[in-house]
Amino acid sequence: MSSNTSGASADGIGPSAALRSGRGATVRERQYLTRAARHPEGHVPVQASARLIEAMLAEEWIYREDGDGFRLEPEEALAFCGRTAWKITPDGRWAALGIRQRVLVTGVRTGSLLLAPDDVRAKALVEMHLVKTIGGAVELTVLGDELVSAAEASGDDCQR
Repeated sequence: MSSNTSGASADGIGPSAALRSGRGATVRERQYLTRAARHPEGHVPVQASARLIEAMLAEEWIYREDGDGFRLEPEEALAFCGRTAWKITPDGRWAALGIRQRVLVTGVRTGSLLLAPDDVRAKALVEMHLVKTIGGAVELTVLGDELVSAAEASGDDCQR
C-alpha cells in the first residue's frame, strides 16, 4: 500500500523512531548513499545497479514515489515503470556515514566536539545536510539532530 509523502521532508517520512539494526552498508552502497545524501533532492545516482537498488530498498535506505508523490511499497517500487528517482531515507543517510562521521555528528550534538566551519570534516557533513554553519559555529540541522536522537534511542553506539 502506498503512502502520501508529498508533505513530508525531502527524505520521505522522516527519521525512524529507531534505526534499523540490520547490516552495515557495503563500500559500493555507501558510495551511492553518500552521493544521494549530497544531492539537493536526495536522488540516488542512476548508475546504481538493479541489484544494489534492491539490496538498499530491502534495508529501507532508499524509497521511490509514484508520479503523484505517494511512497511506493518495496514490491511496487521495483515494478513501477514511471520515471521517478530513487530517494534516500534518513536511515540511508545514517548508513552512508562511516563510524568516524557518526562519532562527529554525535559529538556535535552533545557539545563534546567543536568543529570549525572550515574543517574538511564539517564541510562533508554540511554537504550531506546533517550540519550547518551559523556565525562561525557548526550546529546540527534538524535532520542531523533527529538521526542522532534515533541512533541513541536504538542503542546505536556509532559502531554499526
